[in-house]
Amino acid sequence: MSLDLVRMRFAAVAAKIETTPGLDAIGGTPANADWLAADCEIDFDPITVENSELTGSLDRSPAIVGGMRPRIRLRVPLRGSGTPATPPEWGKLLRCCTMAEGITNAAIGAPTAAASGTNTSLALATPFAATAQLYRGMPLLLSGDRSLVTGIIDYTAARVASLGETMATPGAVATLAQIPANVLYSPTSDEAVYRTATIYFYADGLRWRFTGAVGSWSLELSTGGIGFLVFDLRAQLLDKSAAALPTGWNTVIRPTPPRFVNGRCQLNQQLARARRLTLDAGVNVILPDNPEAAEGYDPAVPTERDARGAIDPLMSTTTAVALFNAFRLGSAMPLMAILGANPGNRFCVIAPAAKATAMRPGQRDGLGQFDIGFQLDGADCPLFLAQF
Repeated sequence: MSLDLVRMRFAAVAAKIETTPGLDAIGGTPANADWLAADCEIDFDPITVENSELTGSLDRSPAIVGGMRPRIRLRVPLRGSGTPATPPEWGKLLRCCTMAEGITNAAIGAPTAAASGTNTSLALATPFAATAQLYRGMPLLLSGDRSLVTGIIDYTAARVASLGETMATPGAVATLAQIPANVLYSPTSDEAVYRTATIYFYADGLRWRFTGAVGSWSLELSTGGIGFLVFDLRAQLLDKSAAALPTGWNTVIRPTPPRFVNGRCQLNQQLARARRLTLDAGVNVILPDNPEAAEGYDPAVPTERDARGAIDPLMSTTTAVALFNAFRLGSAMPLMAILGANPGNRFCVIAPAAKATAMRPGQRDGLGQFDIGFQLDGADCPLFLAQF
């Protein structure tokens, strides 16, 4: 440092999946693959004990600081790895938020002719497997009699794939289908699958180390802009020390995040002319008490997931009645968003069953819009995110 002040532009963050929860996985110096292109905010959230001892005056004794319960917030652009079957650098954080990582290394289908179809589904043929929900959440490329990038919201053992939208014409044997190589993140309740992470935060000659990081994630999509993932993690504070930012940390070349243009935004299998779409995995975590632990608690443990979201589509005489009826009747609506054009930097977001819990008519730029809040339904299947 040339100054004794800490310049926060000279900061960086690294993360790595832990083999043993709470045990430093980085071990001192992060590797190139550990670095994240992220904004980082830290709140130490200490336990404070009020001190009521008498002072012989009007003044109270100061509270006593107890164990630290750090909260780490990381905001990263939604960008891919550049290779369809190679996980993005932020994928490790999703794995710490009750998400499973599945990699499809090679495309499925040649492309392959469908057996039959409707406006919202396709009956697929071999080599597509006859296993229910095997491909749910994955993107689907259609060619032959049409050119379309869509997503699979449901898949049956009879090889029927329900799509996240309503096609202009029914699918047919002339419709060719292919699932591209992809990395799929899907919800799980299996504690043997989701992980914890070690996080290092450097700031101009200082370093904080955290272990056992677990938390929740959310996604923000803005039309015409780019997407952002936000991770809200709980962790254990290992230490703070003087440590220079390792050389070479900024040599990683990253793709430009895709814009949310020329893609897909479908609610209830119809076009949603939305300005903003937000999704929140809603994972609740606790810090188990342990008087023998360094700060009085063990690594964070997920206890509940309550996935929710919001969208603001412009009103349409074609879809407004159906949207309101679904809201009033509590009917589930599929939600799908697709953005990006280059393999390895494209994304498919799918919520198979969004139930509207709030709907407020309003206006945007002189046009009618709905502000819709929704809750996502389904055990271990409320929300999927695929890079392809």
